[in-house]
Amino acid sequence: MEEIEVKLSKNGKRRWSTEQKLGILKELESGIHFAELCRKYNISSQLLYTWRKKFQGGGKQGLAIEGEVVARSQYLAAVKRIEELEMALGRKTLENEILKKTFEIKGVKLP
Repeated sequence: MEEIEVKLSKNGKRRWSTEQKLGILKELESGIHFAELCRKYNISSQLLYTWRKKFQGGGKQGLAIEGEVVARSQYLAAVKRIEELEMALGRKTLENEILKKTFEIKGVKLP
């Protein structure tokens, strides 16, 4: 069994390099059973599933990214939704300012 050097982060968690992740995924592709790989490298099956999903979604770059990989269409839809919400917030802020001015002009105190 070959030795793999894994770096530790400040909080003591193991940090796998992109090349190490690729190597393990190549072993998975070669036909080695999922559970056997998890035991061999002392990793959880969920972590291996996550690496595989990131690799399928974004290739080598997907593995290098710390965080969730989402499809471009989902990202663009989220950006569009954020813009819509910002516009709505702007309209509501303007309406609020108009109401405040109206109350001020009429001499009515706001509750």
